[in-house]
Order: sequence, then structure tokens, then C-alpha cells
Amino acid sequence: MKLPPVLAERVVPAASAARLERDRSFLIFAAVVLMAIGLGFKSELLGPGQVWALALGLVVLAAPALLGYLRGTEEFPRIEHYIPVALGAITLAGLSLLVPELWKYLLLTAVFGTGFIIAARLDYLRLREAEKRGHLILQEAILILVLSGAYLVVVALPFNSILRLLWIFTITFFASYRSFRINGVAITPRRAFIFAIFVAQVVTFLAWAITALSLYLYVADGWFAAMLLIAWYINRGLVRHTVEDSFTRNVVLEYGAFAIVLVYMFVVSYQPSR
Repeated sequence: MKLPPVLAERVVPAASAARLERDRSFLIFAAVVLMAIGLGFKSELLGPGQVWALALGLVVLAAPALLGYLRGTEEFPRIEHYIPVALGAITLAGLSLLVPELWKYLLLTAVFGTGFIIAARLDYLRLREAEKRGHLILQEAILILVLSGAYLVVVALPFNSILRLLWIFTITFFASYRSFRINGVAITPRRAFIFAIFVAQVVTFLAWAITALSLYLYVADGWFAAMLLIAWYINRGLVRHTVEDSFTRNVVLEYGAFAIVLVYMFVVSYQPSR
């Protein structure tokens, strides 16, 4: 007596569900490993140079983990998918040198691991065209969070002026490139590269102006990082809406308000008596 063949539609969903669950478990495991490495930044046996070397090792270790998780579609995972973990590693390494309390650093490490999982999961869904309405807001929030942290670390640590400007340019370029490629309608890699350079130039020029006018401006580290973040947000948004031809009255009012805030921050920081 012959048994009827198993219907394909009864088997495929179960296999797909198992594969999806396995992917999530692997992602959580990778995040735990990266968090363990991040906790090593706080070791008293490491000097500042060794902390930055270990941060580079964290990125190198995270890259194949992300590649193994994201691959499986016709589009091979590009560099923009690795940018959040790179900016997060910079932020975590710098904060290990700036934050003395261990419990605060443990909390920051947990935030880093959670952000890694969320960003990778959202990229996974985007590559498979399974995004939902609120995913864009989460992507934007994660990018702004790691970018603001990276800015704060760069301006707070005792780098020389040239190195600080190079850091700011590099961080701004990568954040802008990911934004143009991931957040919203994807811009082609070549155009996103050029536009990211434009945005990075403007933000770096602002950082240079603040540094050059240090005799007349009193800008705290957090204030400095906030000014850079606002400048990035304005210029990134102007480029995005120009490319998409989506300027409206609300868009103009939004960026105009941020520009007023930036000018106000300059005016408040001005102290001619110094």
C-alpha cells in the first residue's frame, strides 16, 4: 500500500519557522560574546591604546557574525550593515575610559548588546523586504544613539586637534552613508558615498570652527557633541529630501527650527571676556 506524498506547503512553513528561530538564537549568542569583549575594555590591565585595539578586534569578530546572520538573499550584505556595531564599539571603548563607575558601564554594555540585536534584526528584515511601519523609526533612533555617543567620546577624550577632526569626519561619513543606504529609500552606493562625503565635510568644518574659536567660545563636551549631531541631522536631511524631491512646508519648518537651535547654542557659548 502506497502512502500519499507529503504536501510541500505543510513542510516549508515549519522549516522556515525553525530557521528563523535558529537565526535569532545565533544573533543573541553573538551579542553576548560581543558584550563579554566589551566588558574587557574596563580591565585595569589594559592601557588606552590596548582598549582601542580590542575595540577593533570586537568589530572584526562582529563582522563574520553579521555576515552569517544576514546572508541568504540575492543582495549580498554590504558595508552599511556593519556600521552600527563599528560606531558602537568606538562609543563603548571611549566610555570605558570616561565612565569610572562599573555599574554605569555595565548598563552601557547591555545597551550596546541590545542595540546590536535590534539593528541586525531590522537589517535582516529589510534585506528580505519584510519591514514594518515602525522599523524606520527604530533604525533612525539606533543610528542617532551610536552617533551621538561616538561624537561625545571623540570630543571628550584628549586627542590632538588633527586626529579629532579626522575622527569626526570618519564617524560622520559612515553614519551618513548608512543613513542614505538604509533609512528610507535606498540611494545607490556611489551617490550615497558622494553625499556622505559632503555631509562629513560640513560637520568637520563646524568642528574646526568651534576648535579655532576656543578663545571666544566655551563649549562643554556634551554641548559640542550635541552641536555636531544637530549639524549632521540638518545636512543629512537636506540631502535626503533634495534627492527624493520631498521638500514640504513641514520639512522646511523642522530643519529651520534645528538651525535656530544650533545658532542659539553658538550665541550662548560666546564669551568675549575670556
